Amino acid sequence: MRASASLRRNSYRGSALPVTQQPSVASLRSLPSEKPEGSSLKNLETLVTENGVLEFPETDMEDDALQAAVQTMKRHKTITFEDIALSEGVKQSVYLDYLKWEIDTESAFLELPLTIVVLISFAMLAMNILHQEQLYTMETAIERDIIENANFAWSGHFGHKGILQVHSIADFWSWMRLGFLGLVVKPGWLYSEPAPDILGGPDMTSRPDMPTAWLFNGYERPAPVANEYLHYAKVISGIRMRQSVSGAGDFCVLPSLLDPALLSQWLAKPCFPSDLGLLSPEVHEAENFLGLQREEFLFPDLFTIQELTQQVLDMEDGCAYSNATGNACRCEWCSAGAQSLRPWIDEETSRVEISMVVYNAQYGSYTYVSVNFMFNRGGHIHSLALTLVAATLWIGALLYALAAELTEIRGAIRNSNAGLRKALWEDYVGFYNMVDWSSIIVGSLAIGYYFQSRIAASAVNELLPSMIDASLKPDANYQSTVKEFFRAAEDMSKAKKDTELQLMFYPLIIMMRLFRSFEAQPRLALVSATLKTAAPDLGHFFMIFLCVYLCFVVSSLLFFGQDLESFSTMDRALHTSFLAMFGDWDWNAMTDVGMLRAAVWFWVFMVMMVLFMLNMLLAIIMDAYQMEKYKTSDATTLWQQILDMIERRRQYIRGERVRLTDVWKTFRRQYAGKEKAMLSSDQLLSVEYLVNTVTRMPEQQALRTMVHSLKRDDILTHGFMTEEQVNKHVEKTLGSMELKIKAILEDVEFINDKLDFFDRLLAPGDAEYDFYFGADGQSHDQASRLWIYNSITAISEELQQNFVRGIQRIGTWQDEFECEQTELADGLREFEQLLAQSLEALQELSNVVEGMDKEI
Repeated sequence: MRASASLRRNSYRGSALPVTQQPSVASLRSLPSEKPEGSSLKNLETLVTENGVLEFPETDMEDDALQAAVQTMKRHKTITFEDIALSEGVKQSVYLDYLKWEIDTESAFLELPLTIVVLISFAMLAMNILHQEQLYTMETAIERDIIENANFAWSGHFGHKGILQVHSIADFWSWMRLGFLGLVVKPGWLYSEPAPDILGGPDMTSRPDMPTAWLFNGYERPAPVANEYLHYAKVISGIRMRQSVSGAGDFCVLPSLLDPALLSQWLAKPCFPSDLGLLSPEVHEAENFLGLQREEFLFPDLFTIQELTQQVLDMEDGCAYSNATGNACRCEWCSAGAQSLRPWIDEETSRVEISMVVYNAQYGSYTYVSVNFMFNRGGHIHSLALTLVAATLWIGALLYALAAELTEIRGAIRNSNAGLRKALWEDYVGFYNMVDWSSIIVGSLAIGYYFQSRIAASAVNELLPSMIDASLKPDANYQSTVKEFFRAAEDMSKAKKDTELQLMFYPLIIMMRLFRSFEAQPRLALVSATLKTAAPDLGHFFMIFLCVYLCFVVSSLLFFGQDLESFSTMDRALHTSFLAMFGDWDWNAMTDVGMLRAAVWFWVFMVMMVLFMLNMLLAIIMDAYQMEKYKTSDATTLWQQILDMIERRRQYIRGERVRLTDVWKTFRRQYAGKEKAMLSSDQLLSVEYLVNTVTRMPEQQALRTMVHSLKRDDILTHGFMTEEQVNKHVEKTLGSMELKIKAILEDVEFINDKLDFFDRLLAPGDAEYDFYFGADGQSHDQASRLWIYNSITAISEELQQNFVRGIQRIGTWQDEFECEQTELADGLREFEQLLAQSLEALQELSNVVEGMDKEI
């Protein structure tokens, strides 16, 4: 006993084992605690795992205090995902779900360069096909020429009105005859206007014999050549004029309290209802070629400018002057049938279209020019003037996307035991699958519409030679050729618009595919993750926003609608109010209803929609952004992810790892390709199982993938804690830590007290001192007998003293407290119990001494 105690004290003060003799952790599997011979200390075996973790086996642990201490240490031990993977394993469903997610993520990330290539190749292809900069140049030149230079109301050499000042039928004919016709059909080379007398400049018109044409070098005919327009273009097939009419009928809106017959007699003409021209016309209204009639052609190839002007005058007065003077009527519609002496434009007219086809040889392009006048029933006229590597990469990308989607569909059908529809709905249909199919369909439609436009352009090109021949040598088939050419030009214009529409939608779909690839990289997925996180709050916010916004839109429609065109209809009020939220408004026009009234509406709108609603929207988005930014604070960057993929590829080539697709294929072969059964299995996988099952899979990779699968499952199960949840968790952890620290402090104080107690054992003769340090030089048995003898003597003396004190206490009680008999009886019983216990202790000690004497 004494030797063991000495060893414990020396072990506490300093290590009795030299450092050079300590076993290595890597090679150490079990470490039994040393026990001197003859010591009664219990063995405590420890195990050190390959990862350096200290374990305490519970077998043969007879000491209750030691077992309690070990259990306390295990309760306070931090369990990691690696511990779970090594001790318990990972469910197959969790592990394979992680593998599938990792493979899909890497595949989506690898699609990012392909998607960017698709976008770039599509942009190059669209620019090379459409040549928008050339079309803009030509269309803008034609539009400005018609708006700025087709003038009427002439005073000298200056026309005071243009197309935007056409407000009546008479204004239209003045513009047509004096402005547009002379602009398109030039009688000769034009010179600058004469200078006023006050400037004393030269007067070009006063110079005699000014040439009307110039034969420049390389020209076959003098300029301007026939049908030349804007010097570099040429009008093909002349000018066509058509119109849409609204039939007359009993459509008049009359007060119900008055006599309809009397009102009809008072009006003296029918009504011609039409919705065209109520507001400023839109482009789509001018692009409608259906329902047009009263077709008339002006042929510069056949007639001179004077003859064409006479034709326009006949259309204006319905050939009344020509019939009166005996001249031939040049207006075909006016002279046909029973509508003689009837102007070409009357009160039935709702829209007039003046169109021509212009060919620009500099760029090799056709331009279908359409000038439209909308006659509303308020008396106003609105006017509107309209005017191979990349392909291989893009088509190859479309075919690749189609093959990938078909392969995924086939896999979903083969892996499902349900019907075709259910298999597709459960295992295939998803948002990004629909995005892929949209890109395939829209891309295919764009290709189809492009070929349609090329076919339409080819039809125009095929008619162009016959049109040129008819222009150079007019014959009886000239008008039929012109009509056929105009129909082909209309089809070409429609096909071009359809192609542009499809090409416009395609980049938007590519944008969605880019977001799919962005989600494979945490930092690139920040935008889409922010929108997903904020989606519930945004949904509730937009319900309130739309209700408040629609209230303001309706109020603006009622408030400004009758004075401002931009608020006159629901769709225009929606658009104008939306622009106002972002700073685009016409305050001067809004004051037409009264400055104070407009200011009240405007202030309320700005405070509610801009200061409150838009800032709340930004707050919702920024709150979600901060949360997602916190999640990705330690995420891998794009460049680091690329480097990691390159490094994994190198490790695979060196044989240090296997591809995750190989692991996935191994499990697919085990389940005969049935992915559903494979992903639903809860079989526990271990590191040894993966190493033995997957060919060439290293143990480190198996453990790493298992740990990652557990981490992902934990995130999917518990989600990402919000800031409030993090604060509560920290508060709970701090409380638990405070309790543990308090317990540790109590243990330290207890140990300190014990150390102080032992340090004070300095007096020989003390029982405890003698027990630990007073038997030097004696054998173990002699020290034990001496300790027992001293203990019995001390107990006997203590019992004797207690007995004496008890007798004295009884005497005192008997002399002084005779009235307290009950308490005296209790004291006697207590004394008897104490005496009995002392006798039992003496008897047990006597038995121990006798047993030891017999052994000796």
